[in-house]
Amino acid sequence: MFSLSAKAHYGLAAMLDLADNFGKNLVQIKQIVDQRAIPKNYLEQIFNRLGKNGLVKSIRGNKGGYELADSPQNVTVFSILEALEGPLGISSEHDPAAIGKMFGTLEDEIRQHFSLSLEELLIQEKKFSQKRIYYI
Repeated sequence: MFSLSAKAHYGLAAMLDLADNFGKNLVQIKQIVDQRAIPKNYLEQIFNRLGKNGLVKSIRGNKGGYELADSPQNVTVFSILEALEGPLGISSEHDPAAIGKMFGTLEDEIRQHFSLSLEELLIQEKKFSQKRIYYI
């Protein structure tokens, strides 16, 4: 079964916070830890990996924090997942041709589905999190 680790889930959630603050202010780890209930040490490891892959920048100092290295429009969910999980391949060079083709098609569909930009994911997140108020 294809599954993603907690690292991927936490990383995507943290990246949504950075996307929401892009161009406004730096985000401190404590803010994300408090809001998302992600263990601090684990989040530091996640940001370290995302930084090494050029997706996140850290600024040191009293007013330091983290920010996206590029616009949320230019960062895809796929690039975040690959930075955190490594290559998202399912097929193997040892697969028979029919199985290789089947898995290759699935890989293409996964890549297409995760080509969503961080900006698009943030828009969806905001729609889901809006509370509906009904007046009678």
